[in-house]
Amino acid sequence: MFDKTDKVIIAFLGALIVFLVVLTSVQVVMRYVFDSPLTWAGEFIGIVMIYFGLIGGSWGIKRGIHIALEVFVQRYFKSLKLFADVLEIASYCAIGVFELIYGINIVQLSRYEILPATGIKASYVYMAIPVAGAIMFFFSTEKIIKLSKR
Repeated sequence: MFDKTDKVIIAFLGALIVFLVVLTSVQVVMRYVFDSPLTWAGEFIGIVMIYFGLIGGSWGIKRGIHIALEVFVQRYFKSLKLFADVLEIASYCAIGVFELIYGINIVQLSRYEILPATGIKASYVYMAIPVAGAIMFFFSTEKIIKLSKR
């Protein structure tokens, strides 16, 4: 299940980055070649970047690409390796739960706000926070399972 979710998230992030590059390129051409920028593009690019950054950061847990204490622990405290791993996973879980709970609160508080250029509800933008929290918690759970098997 973790591998299938990983593939779906990779496909989603790939689609987001392609969309981001294409829309940014179109915006540049419209602005500087035709002198007629798309009024909604800048705001929409920002929304896509928010989703890409938050979901991509949460996905980074799966691949272990975040800053870790690995070098420090291996060099000075080899006996504390398990403790460092548990602390890392516990912090991911805590941050994921925090994002999930408070992200839902932010989504509810912003349900009546509308973004001016796109007309999109602000709650759709803030939805990236609880989604990223759920993904972070999901992949932290995978790390817990792998750690318990060691």
